[in-house]
Amino acid sequence: MEDKKFNPEFRQKLNDPNRLEKLNPKKIWEFIDYKHPLSIMDIGAGTAFITAALGNLVPKARIDAFDIEPIMVEEMRSNLPEYSQITPHLMVENQLPTADDSMDVVWMINLLHELRKPYLLLKEIKRVLKPNGKLLIIDWAKKAEATESGPPLEHRMDEATITSLMLDADFSNIKTTEDFTDHLGVLGTKL
Repeated sequence: MEDKKFNPEFRQKLNDPNRLEKLNPKKIWEFIDYKHPLSIMDIGAGTAFITAALGNLVPKARIDAFDIEPIMVEEMRSNLPEYSQITPHLMVENQLPTADDSMDVVWMINLLHELRKPYLLLKEIKRVLKPNGKLLIIDWAKKAEATESGPPLEHRMDEATITSLMLDADFSNIKTTEDFTDHLGVLGTKL
């Protein structure tokens, strides 16, 4: 995650309530379409702002929120309530310290474009998902009109590239949506 990596110095931008308009949690859950998940993983959780908004829609789920940046994990720990459904974790790139077949849903929001070897992380996600578990990737749309915020256009991936990466990692039932302002959503299932 070299030059394309989000600078943690700007982490307060991640807590902007306007992000919930562009990444509407209700639309995200409708797209995931997984009834009653109990175990969820957020990879690249940042400050857990979006994580918490999504967690409010599934209050019985336990959410493991991973980030590679110690400062982000510390930010999550200091901002989350003591008895939160969200547990922050520091991760090593492409390694998830989680048991095989243990997660119902995994999501990555605005992370894929930062990864040096996305295939390795996608295979690791497939390992930790339960059969019929779902992976949701939401990332910045690769279109000029969506570049007011987010990374430069050349750092973004298009729908075909993300779909191809998911198919290469052996995900099935790939679905896409552009129902998020400035973002593209791609959903795959582990069969």
